Amino acid sequence: MNLRVGMIGGSPAWEELLSQAGVPVLHPVPPDSPAGAFSALVVSRQLNGDEHVFVREYLRSGGAVLGSSLYLEGLLVQSGDPLRLSYLTPEAGSRIRGLSLLDIETTGSLPREANCLRTNENVYAVFAGELLGGLAVVTPFDPGEAMEDFRAVERYFYARQERLPSERVSRVGKNEIVHFVRGALEYLHHGRGIPFATLSPFPSGAASVFAFRIDTDNGTPEEIDELYRISSESDLPFTWFVDAGSHRAWLGRFAEMERQEIGLHCFEHRIYLDATKDEENIRRGLTAMYESGLAPSSFAAPFGFWSPDFGRAIDRSGFRYSSEFAWAYDALPHYPVTRAGRYTTMQIPVHPIAIGSMRRSGFTPAQMSRYFRDVVALKLSRREPLFFYHHPGHRQWDVVRDLCDHLRSTGGRALTLGEYAAWWSNRRALRPSFRLDGDSVVTSVEGVSPGAGTYDVSVCITRKGGEESIVPLLEGDGGKERHRMLPYLPPADITRIREFDLRGEIGRQFTRLQRRFP
Repeated sequence: MNLRVGMIGGSPAWEELLSQAGVPVLHPVPPDSPAGAFSALVVSRQLNGDEHVFVREYLRSGGAVLGSSLYLEGLLVQSGDPLRLSYLTPEAGSRIRGLSLLDIETTGSLPREANCLRTNENVYAVFAGELLGGLAVVTPFDPGEAMEDFRAVERYFYARQERLPSERVSRVGKNEIVHFVRGALEYLHHGRGIPFATLSPFPSGAASVFAFRIDTDNGTPEEIDELYRISSESDLPFTWFVDAGSHRAWLGRFAEMERQEIGLHCFEHRIYLDATKDEENIRRGLTAMYESGLAPSSFAAPFGFWSPDFGRAIDRSGFRYSSEFAWAYDALPHYPVTRAGRYTTMQIPVHPIAIGSMRRSGFTPAQMSRYFRDVVALKLSRREPLFFYHHPGHRQWDVVRDLCDHLRSTGGRALTLGEYAAWWSNRRALRPSFRLDGDSVVTSVEGVSPGAGTYDVSVCITRKGGEESIVPLLEGDGGKERHRMLPYLPPADITRIREFDLRGEIGRQFTRLQRRFP
């Protein structure tokens, strides 16, 4: 059997989802496909008559299907009336593992047979179980459509303190959607008694990757020098996004730095909400950088801002990647997709809470360090990159040093964001093939013979019962050592991050007034 996902419908957003998850895809699915041509099926649009018959027969043969109630209604399940859905939360022992609170902010129809993941109204939202002799995961929303949402909103982030830090970020939890899709496909494979294989999100041999991003935001020469000193002492190269106008008199200082990545943060640290002015702000910044001997190939917008128009301005500027948490945060690299189309600049998301966010919520330095350590632990348990950021003007050098030292202790690989973007481009270009041979997974890459190289990419293989193995791309897992996975469980009070807090709301509105966009 081929361990890959067949897709009916297809869309750029679904392609990005499955690329992030590292899942080989068969698209389109030939109508005469044998049962072993793929190990699970994704339905990403309404089915026509012949497709109804195909999916029904596929399930009756023991197959597995993932799709929304909108696309599967009338064939598999009955949906209730449309209702507003803010977020979904898992329960202990959920059939789909590894999930936290999932912001979806959409209107959907709940499968009447729903049995897992509760809505913000505390009713079940997702069906996961047996259907017509096979298995299905049926959602009240289309994950691909949710990935196209570009709205931003102020969100709280979980911490041990009563007052929670907040930031303006993507309204839809794109990272959690990827976790959901990956978890659903894993459940479907394990339910069929077969392994689930994906490309690892990290270079071969790395438990994780970590990077530290600096948005210079009018930082002084002394503050910049102190951060550069911390980078050198911790042997961790930083990625700097420079607002060129505020440093114009001494931009050459950045050109003299060793083992650092220097990107652009616009000329003026502001957003105009005018496509022409915003693009000119980027152009002026590039010109100033070039004149100082710098050639930035990466970009981060002021305030993490992103919009369809701004995304096109970034594309036209020719950057290799950008990083805006109003589009996505805490997620794996991908290319933005909206209903207006696909964007050509890769996004490298970071964790959006920085020292400044915690200062506004009254955190002490010790609480800041503990917060970062808690986030690192969470990300390690969920196989997420450890990408954090900081502003020079917020100082707290001891907290920064503690975070850098802790990142070093994780066993991950230190990279700049640009180095990770280059590695991810290579990973994305691969066309892997995973095949089940008895109890072993045989791996290969299209156009590459065994022994020709591994591209520094590995394969993660999980099995029912919690066993996992991580193997080089071209070796497969026959006879390889397996270890027990530790399931991720969100905090019991995770939903308090979506509760209204008057004191926090007043502070957030004050911060909003200080920013130079509506």
